Amino acid sequence: MDFQPHNNLKHEPVQNGFTLLELIVVMVIMSIVMAVLLPRLGDQLLSNSLRAAVSDLGAIATSARFRAADTGKQHIVVINQETRNLKLLSGDKGKILTLTSLPERVAVEDMELRGKSVSGHEMRIIFYPRGTASPARFKLVSEKKESLNLIVAGADGGVYVR
Repeated sequence: MDFQPHNNLKHEPVQNGFTLLELIVVMVIMSIVMAVLLPRLGDQLLSNSLRAAVSDLGAIATSARFRAADTGKQHIVVINQETRNLKLLSGDKGKILTLTSLPERVAVEDMELRGKSVSGHEMRIIFYPRGTASPARFKLVSEKKESLNLIVAGADGGVYVR
């Protein structure tokens, strides 16, 4: 038997990886997709900041309401317009129980306490042991002027969003 190499087996170099043209095409497609999606994601993040602020305020107010009923002592929620801080204070000693800040893109406006406009930069909402609170109303506003009104009902101490 005569062994002869086959001439139809050619050793061509194996191509590993991508060509420069393929990489450029993929980058152009990704750039177009990102240009379309990023503005929408930015709006969604801003809306999420407003929702997070409402959630934080609701949690602090609910905590104040339940702590007041549990301990038999009033608790106070302090909202500061300038620093955008939210505090929960125990009423008897004024000890800070919770301290948090609103997201950077959210501001507090139009604060009213017991039906009157708050003149300073700080509003104190008192939650009483019997489940009531000092009635308050204020607005949270995002950079894009989206806003939510929050109402603390005096009769039941509940926090409502409008």
